[in-house]
Amino acid sequence: MSPMTAIKENALQSLLRHEGPVCSVYFRLEARPEQEDEAQQRWHALARSLSDQRVDTATIEALGDRVRAALPGSGVLAAFAAEGEILFATELPGADLADTAIRTALPRLLPVLEWRQNHPAHVLALVDRAGADLETYPDGGTEALRQTITGADDEIVRNAPGGMSQGRFQNRAEDSWEHNAARVATALSRAVGRVSAHLVLLAGDVRALQYLTKHLPKAVRHQVTIRTVSGGRGHDGAGTLRSAQVEAATLAAAAEETSETLRNLAEERRPGGHAVEGMRATLTALAHRQVSTLLVTQDGPDGRTAWFGPAPTDVSVRRRKALEPGGPALDLTGAPLADVAVRAALLTGADVRVIELGRADAPAQGIGALCRYS
Repeated sequence: MSPMTAIKENALQSLLRHEGPVCSVYFRLEARPEQEDEAQQRWHALARSLSDQRVDTATIEALGDRVRAALPGSGVLAAFAAEGEILFATELPGADLADTAIRTALPRLLPVLEWRQNHPAHVLALVDRAGADLETYPDGGTEALRQTITGADDEIVRNAPGGMSQGRFQNRAEDSWEHNAARVATALSRAVGRVSAHLVLLAGDVRALQYLTKHLPKAVRHQVTIRTVSGGRGHDGAGTLRSAQVEAATLAAAAEETSETLRNLAEERRPGGHAVEGMRATLTALAHRQVSTLLVTQDGPDGRTAWFGPAPTDVSVRRRKALEPGGPALDLTGAPLADVAVRAALLTGADVRVIELGRADAPAQGIGALCRYS
């Protein structure tokens, strides 16, 4: 088994707890070695931009080292640094983002969060009558935990001598297939629970898949969406097609989760419901730790600024915030609304859902929340 890698919540929280400005870099990687010179030129342009923003040399050099370590590669490198130290870095395979380097009061995490939500936890099972190969991916996982399940029963071929024994040999083979499938179902159920997956993708022998589905516990079948993809165990030439189908299925699952979240928001906006929308109401809910899921558009309709302080709940539409009614006010720091809201959400244990700009069902002013209580 190889370890799972993912964009972990505690790593993002550690980044958001950093005090002081942060450099956020998104850099498009080049897969072919002959493109490395072009990539280096693009990095030098970003480095000059950071220098113009008065970023210290040590921080620029640390980012440059991280960029060079990622080449050659594919997708986009997201790296965040301050005071000569890389605070957090991850590669986003398949991402299509322009090169960006900016120094701001808070890290620009929306592209990372959007990429993570488009790669939800899922399990891929490649099944035959003898067992299965499982690939388990956590939310935002770039590598799978791989596991091979081999059934205890090896009477898997229905070859028989004929005559009176024919039926007995067929039944023994069918029993073996079912026993092996039951073992795979147990392992698959554990894999689903390990990463809280809501998507299971199956490929392989039709009869084995029928038995596997039969033996999946009802609780698991109700928790997950099951889809079939091409190919099976072994090198069958279906790998490329299957990869495309897996990507399409995970994107579809992510889109459905976003739509379901927006439907919940619409339902809970009723009087007495557990939802808020708009800048002021959402920041107020964040300040009171009410938010369970923050919904925020990729880019706000304008360059709105919100204000934040040392504590996760120090958020406001105003530059100064009273800590207690009638008490002294705390001077806050300004930053883009989305960055302030994301920081407050992640540091108070809320989920974040990034919404495509321009959706008709997006929350008012591009920001809203489902709340734990009203």
